[in-house]
Amino acid sequence: MAEATEIKIGDYVAAKKFGPLEHGFTGEVTKVYDNSVLVEIRDYDPADKTAVGDMNNRAVVRKSAAKITGHVADKN
Repeated sequence: MAEATEIKIGDYVAAKKFGPLEHGFTGEVTKVYDNSVLVEIRDYDPADKTAVGDMNNRAVVRKSAAKITGHVADKN
């Protein structure tokens, strides 16, 4: 099944809690893989501060679990 909207580098996405994170978070896509994306975590619950730090402010999220919330304007 093809996705209606393809996730691209620079998109902002929201993701649900997983692993050491107890709350959902939002961030910017920095790399796109076949079935997942690497997200630079930008906004998260303060209770997850230690977990986010341990993850170097990055998380790999399944494309099916990432919801696009915005796009970065082209810088060309």
